[in-house]
Amino acid sequence: MKKLFFLLIAANGALSAIAQTTPPPKKYTTDDGLPRWVIDINAMGGMLTQDITTTNPVLNYTNALNSSGIGSVKFENGMSYGGNAQIGFFFDKKSHFGIGTGLMYLMQTGDATLDKYKVEFQSTDGNGDVFRQIITSANPIKEQLKMTNISIPLVLKFKYRFTKRSGITADAGLVYNVSMKNEYTTDARFNYEAIYKHVNTGNGVATVYDNSPTPGGTSLLITADQYLKTHPGGDAAAYLTSQRINNGYNVGWDVQAAKTTGSVSYAQSSVGFMFQPSYSLYLSDKVALNIGGYYLYQLFTHAPTGAHLTDRLGEYNSFLSNSTTTKASSYGGNLGVRFYFSKFSDRDKDGVPNRIDKCPWTPGVPQFDGCPDTDGDGIPDSEDSCADVPGLKHFNGCPDSDGDGIPNYDDACPYQAGPAKFMGCPDTDNDGILDSEDKCPNEAGPASNDGCPIPPPPPPPLPAPAPLREHDMTEPILFQIGKAKISEESFPILAEAIMELNTHENAYIVIDGHTDITGGNAVNDALSFRRANAVRKYLIDMGANPKRLVAIGHGSRQPVADNNTAEGRSKNRRVIMSLKHR
Repeated sequence: MKKLFFLLIAANGALSAIAQTTPPPKKYTTDDGLPRWVIDINAMGGMLTQDITTTNPVLNYTNALNSSGIGSVKFENGMSYGGNAQIGFFFDKKSHFGIGTGLMYLMQTGDATLDKYKVEFQSTDGNGDVFRQIITSANPIKEQLKMTNISIPLVLKFKYRFTKRSGITADAGLVYNVSMKNEYTTDARFNYEAIYKHVNTGNGVATVYDNSPTPGGTSLLITADQYLKTHPGGDAAAYLTSQRINNGYNVGWDVQAAKTTGSVSYAQSSVGFMFQPSYSLYLSDKVALNIGGYYLYQLFTHAPTGAHLTDRLGEYNSFLSNSTTTKASSYGGNLGVRFYFSKFSDRDKDGVPNRIDKCPWTPGVPQFDGCPDTDGDGIPDSEDSCADVPGLKHFNGCPDSDGDGIPNYDDACPYQAGPAKFMGCPDTDNDGILDSEDKCPNEAGPASNDGCPIPPPPPPPLPAPAPLREHDMTEPILFQIGKAKISEESFPILAEAIMELNTHENAYIVIDGHTDITGGNAVNDALSFRRANAVRKYLIDMGANPKRLVAIGHGSRQPVADNNTAEGRSKNRRVIMSLKHR
C-alpha cells in the first residue's frame, strides 16, 4: 500500500513537471482560460484480483478436532466493469490542479475456491443423542461470485492542455468504500459421517462425545472406511443413505448443498486508492473525451458471522461469511467525457477571465495575462515605446524598417539602409560620400570630384611595329642511321616552324622524309615516313593544328649528296619542311 501511495505522488509530480517545463503556445484557450468546474463521467473495464483472508471455520464448531485438512481460499478469473461520475473544481491560478468527488459503481465477477475442507466436532442428533460428526468436502469448494461495489472517490485532479485538441488529465486519491455485496453460486458437495460412543452409566447405556483423535473400541463408526473394511467392494454411499433413512443418522456421501446460491455483504466501510490517467481529446472548450487507464485498490473488512460452512445434511453457508479482509485490485481501461461549465466574468471581453486578467478594463491577449499588444509584435504595450507600430524588442518595440540596425526614430533615412555615421542614410559605393551628395552613387570616387571616379590618364603612344622576321625552317633535320629520333640540335628549327604557322594563319607545312641507300627500298620507304611523322608528332605536341601538317616519306630516291661517302649519306638522312599557302 505504501508503494502505491508513493507511486501516486510520483505520477502527479511528473505531470506537474510537464506543466512547468513545457509552456503551451497561445493559439488556443489554455487551462487558465477554461471554466474551473467540471463534470467527469467515465466507463471502466478490466481485470480484478483479490486476496481473501478468512478465519478458520473449524473454530465455529463445538469441540472440533482432527481439522488439519482445512485449505486456503484462492481467487481467479476476476473481471471488473462499471464507472464513476465526479464533479471537480480546479483551484490554482493556472487551473492545472483541482479536487473532485462523486460516486463509483462497479460490477465484478470471479471464482473463489476453498481447495479442501474437513472438520470433526460434537453434535446432537434428532433423538438428543450426543455424537461425533465428521464432514469432508467431496471436491474443492468453488463459489462463482457476482459482486457489486459502491464507493465515493475523493481525488486530486490534474489537467494540462498542450494543443487545441490534445491534453492530459489524471485523477489520484482516496476511495471510500460504502458497500460491497457478494452473490455466490456454489457446486459444493460434502461427505457426512458419524461416530457414536456408548458408555454404561449404571442407569443404562448412554452416548457421549468421543473427543480422542482415534475413536475408542466401544464406538459405533458410521463411516465409509469402516463399512468397506467389513464389506469389501460394497457401496458405501448406499450404506450411509440407508443409515440416514432408517436410523435418522446425519450421514451421507457426496451430498450436494441444498442451497447453492446466496449473498454475503461487507458491512464495514473502508478506504482504498485510485489512479486514473488519460489522454484528453478536446472537441471544444466545453467538452473533452478522456481515453486512458485506471488502477483501483480497495481494502474490505468484515466481521466474521461464525456460521458453520455446513453441519446438517445439505446445509451450506459461504466461506466468505468468515472472511476478515479482502484486498482487491482492479485495473484496465477507461473511456470518459468531461464537461466544463460555469462562466467567469470577463469585463473587457478579451477571453481572459477577470480573476487572472491584469488589465481587466482593456482588451488584451492571454499571452500577457489579458494586457494589450496593440501592434501584435509580441511586446506588451506597457513595455512598447511604439505601441501602434510593430517593432523589435531590443528597440523597446520600435521598428527598424530598413534593417540597418538604427531604429526609425534615430534614422534620417528610415527606409534606406545606411551606416550609423550618416544617421542611417546610404553610401552605396562606400566612398564616404552620402548618396544624396554623390554624383556617382554607384561608383566610388573622391570628394574633390563630387564622388565620381577620376578618369585614368591617356595611354602612351604605341611603338612602331617591328619588321617581320623571316623564319628559316627549311634547314634539314638530320637523323642517325636507321633511326627516326629527332636530335636536340633540331629543336630550334621546329620552333621556327611553329612560329611560321602562328604568323601565317592560312598556311600549312609539308614534311618530307628521306633516307640514304643503306637499306632496301621497302625499309627506306617506311623509315623515311617514320622520320617525317616523328617531326609531325613533335609539332602537334607543341600545339600545332594536325590539319595543317602533312607528312610524306620519299625513301632514298631523292638524294642531295653522294651516297657512296659517309658524309653524303649523313646529308641524305634528313627531313625537310616547307611552308605552303592555300
